[in-house]
Amino acid sequence: MRENNVKYLAIYEELKQGIINGNYSVGSLFPAEPDLQKRFNVSRITVRHAVKLLVDEGYLQRIHGIGTIVISNKESLQLQTLLSFSEENGANNVSSTLIDFEKNVPADTMVCSQLDLPTGAVVSKQDRLRWIDNAPISFQRVYCPSFIDLSAEELKAPDVSLYHLFRKKGFVVTNANETIESVIADKKVSGYLRVNESDPLLYVQRVTRDQRGRLVEYAQIFYRGDRYRYNVQLQVP
Repeated sequence: MRENNVKYLAIYEELKQGIINGNYSVGSLFPAEPDLQKRFNVSRITVRHAVKLLVDEGYLQRIHGIGTIVISNKESLQLQTLLSFSEENGANNVSSTLIDFEKNVPADTMVCSQLDLPTGAVVSKQDRLRWIDNAPISFQRVYCPSFIDLSAEELKAPDVSLYHLFRKKGFVVTNANETIESVIADKKVSGYLRVNESDPLLYVQRVTRDQRGRLVEYAQIFYRGDRYRYNVQLQVP
């Protein structure tokens, strides 16, 4: 059973990269399961598991009477559940690089207003580059109030989850407010994300609270516009 699990995940990864790289164009029919079964020399159930992951992640859509259609070649960020980056992309090969970390940084007016801090307060600041499948996906700058004791040592692991660290220190993240807009890549961010200056990026500002309502994070996150989209489900009240 474990071998079959490894097989369908490997097939999923190969097919996903094919979609992202443009081997299967958006709007085209995706290969049928019997064809994929022959190509990879595996059982149909193994192929079905791999395709289902691609459907669940928003790359493919099954249409009755037509087949499976490629509907996107971008990673999809969900807006229903507050997750860390590593949790949100758990099916992918994710890692991160801590670029810079500073403690006791004087908070500017914007940071003070977002974290509801008095003028003259100090915060910690970390710059981080996030990777999926060895490609840079996002650059993020995170400010935390000084009552959360963080260190470069605990933040530098490539698989670190900030929200897990918060939890260990007694700050359980429960909700966040996000603002999303499109921006143009400047020289610094374009260098980190390996895109051209003035390329479009998804820019997210996030303010996060813990179980006691304390503001614990103000994040500025830049996602590559050619690799990410946001997906949200709306319900009638």
